[in-house]
Order: sequence, then structure tokens, then C-alpha cells
Amino acid sequence: MNTPIQPYLHYNPDIERGVLGICILHPHSFSTVYHLLSDGCFHQAEHLTVYKAMHHNWQQGAEVDALSITAQLYAQGVLTMDGVPTALYVTELAEEKHLASHLPNWCTLLRDLAARRMMLQLTATPYNGTDDISTTAQQLQDGIREALSIRNVNTWINAGTAAQRLEQQVQAAAEGKQQGIATTIRALDELNGGLQPGHLIVLGARPAVGKSALAATIALHAARQGHHTALVSMEMTSAEIYARMLAQEKNMSFSMVMKSPRNADALAHLPIFFADDPQLTVHDIRSRAEQLQQSHGLHLLIVDYLQLIQEHADSKRPREQQIAAISRALKITAMTLNIPVLALSQLNRESEHRHNKRPTLADLRESGAIEQDADAVMLLHRDWQAGIRTTEDGRSTEDQAQLIICKWRNGQTMEIPLRFTGPTMRFEDAESDGY
Repeated sequence: MNTPIQPYLHYNPDIERGVLGICILHPHSFSTVYHLLSDGCFHQAEHLTVYKAMHHNWQQGAEVDALSITAQLYAQGVLTMDGVPTALYVTELAEEKHLASHLPNWCTLLRDLAARRMMLQLTATPYNGTDDISTTAQQLQDGIREALSIRNVNTWINAGTAAQRLEQQVQAAAEGKQQGIATTIRALDELNGGLQPGHLIVLGARPAVGKSALAATIALHAARQGHHTALVSMEMTSAEIYARMLAQEKNMSFSMVMKSPRNADALAHLPIFFADDPQLTVHDIRSRAEQLQQSHGLHLLIVDYLQLIQEHADSKRPREQQIAAISRALKITAMTLNIPVLALSQLNRESEHRHNKRPTLADLRESGAIEQDADAVMLLHRDWQAGIRTTEDGRSTEDQAQLIICKWRNGQTMEIPLRFTGPTMRFEDAESDGY
């Protein structure tokens, strides 16, 4: 049974008119409204039409007064509103004199009412069997989040507050309290502070170089430190990923683990969570990550890999535009949940045509948007996999790998030598003696 939208329970026409009236009487107050309201906060069609005209004028640098709003509405072909001439309707809004000090609280009330309507829509909208249900649900969830994320009028942080936050970070570093999540790669952790909350970190490599194995190494280490870690794989099952971790933990070959997984529950106590649905959209990933954070906590999200993610189940946009939207969505996920997101990415074939076969930042597939959104970009390279079997001094390259840090916000770019153990699929520092 659908519950009808009721006045004053799900919307308040008086408050809607009051907000518009204050903006008309005090045109400079719209800067407050702009940061607090969206189209969905107005239920009555006429009120929404006036708000959109105000919004248009403000963005264009025009006045937000009765004459300017009326002119904009006439330009849009809106000649009458609620049965009266548009000019009269706008003038009557301005005649309802209210104190400008009411504006922040009234805007907050309109957002709360909008959230109620959206919740009502979420519970009452029937699914017709043809629309993509995950996309529809994510759109509703995004709308509720927007309505509930009440922003204060004062969104600025003064220099004193910034100084206090810096002092706290410096003190934490001096006490050995690392802000980021350690990766097991010493240079990365000591010089760049590990994987930082709110950052999107991209790990790129050509196929079969070992980016999934390195991601498993990082995930296993993070979980050992007590960080709740989620892995989303678009090409491997959760059992395969777990077997790779078990091989590293037991120092057994991956093939042996798959044949005879003795003590398979050796890692069952660790806070690691898996999602292995190849049809997940980027909105599904964000939704599941939010749910996991609310139910169990989440400190690190790993996505394998970026080019296999769908923007929407039925998206028809060019793939390059989809990748741009996906990378931006992953960055938003990192910032919204305040966790690092490690996204694996394929590299194009350009590096294979170079003499030394080494990848560069430009080798990221659909690299423009990824490079822009990412806070850090790491490229994994193995000479052995590129067909270079020996070094210049004749040593085998089979166990050698390089992690090339091309970009790291507030950190250093560098090249880190690693050692790769093929049977156990484990990466570690080149000078390391193991875990």
C-alpha cells in the first residue's frame, strides 16, 4: 500500500515560499541557499520553477531580485504561475516578509523533508522488471545522501584550525602512529606514509605481470594489522584470491594450495571481505562499500580491475567516457568513506614497443581521467615477463620486479626494486628476508 505524500509531514509549502521570499527580499542571501539546497528540496512545481530561475541568475552573475527573476521566467516562456501572471506571483512571494536569520534553519528543514519524500519513494516505487534495479537503487540512495548531508553555512577552515591539524599529523608521525595503511614495501611506507585515507591509488601493469598478486600481498598485510579490507574482483573468484593469500601465508606454491588446501581456515580470523561479481557497476561497488563500512567497518578497498567495471548496466557511452566516470566515482568513494581505494588498471601495449619495455604514466589505458583523478599512480614491471631474461651483468631477472611511483600526492616519486616469488605469488622488498 502506497503512503501518499502529505503536506507538513513530507513537504511544507509555507517554508518553501518563505525561503524564496527571503531570497527575493535579500538577494545576497542566495549564496547561503546555493550551498544548502538542491532541486529536490522543493516539492511544489511553482516553487521549484522560481528556485531554478534564481539558481540560473546566481550562476550567471545576474541579480536574484523580483524583476530579474520575473524576466528570466518570461524568457523561459513561463507567463503564468498558479493561475496568476508570473510577475504577480513573484511579487507576492516577496511580500511575505520573514527574517533572513531564519534561512539556514528553514533550508535544513526543507532538506529533511526532501529526505522523507525520497525514503517514501524508495519504499513505495514498484519495480517494473525492465529498469536496471541496481542503477535505480543507487540513484535513490545518492539522492537521500544528498538530502541528508546538511552543510553548514560556514564551510571554511581558518588557518588556526589548519595549523592544529598539521601539528596533530606531525605529532602522530613522531610517535610512530602512521596515518596511512602500510603496504609491506618499506620505501613506500617510510617516505610516502603508506596508503592515505581519501586517496585513490592506481596500480597499473601489463597482463600477467602480477598486479593482482601485489594487491593480495597488500591486502593480507593490511588485514594482519587489523585494518578491515575489502577486495572486489571482476575476474577471479573469492576462493582463488583467498588461495593466493594462503599460499603467501603458508609459503606454499599456489598450485599446491589449490590441490591440497591444508589448514584452509588459517586466514579465516582476518578482517578480509570479498566480492567477486563480474557484473558489478561502480555504483554497486560504492553501495556495497558503504554497507560494509556501516556493518563491519572498512579501512581499505581494493578493486581489480578498473577497465572491467561497468558505469551502468546499460551504459551506451563511449568507453573512454565511462572510464572517466568510473575513476571519478572511485575517487568520490575514497573521499566519502575516508579510506584509501586501491584500483588496479591495465596498461596499453606501448611499453612493449620500447627498447627497455618499461611502462610510463602515459601507458595507462584511457589514461587522461585516471591520471587526473588518482592521488598516486604506481606501475609494476618485470623484465622477465617482458621477455628480458638477464640483466646486463648476466643475472637472471626471473625474481626481479620494479614498482615505479610515477605520481604521489604529498610524497616522492621513485623506483622501488622488489623481489617476486612466482610459486607463492608474493612480492617483497628486494633486500627483505621475508615476512
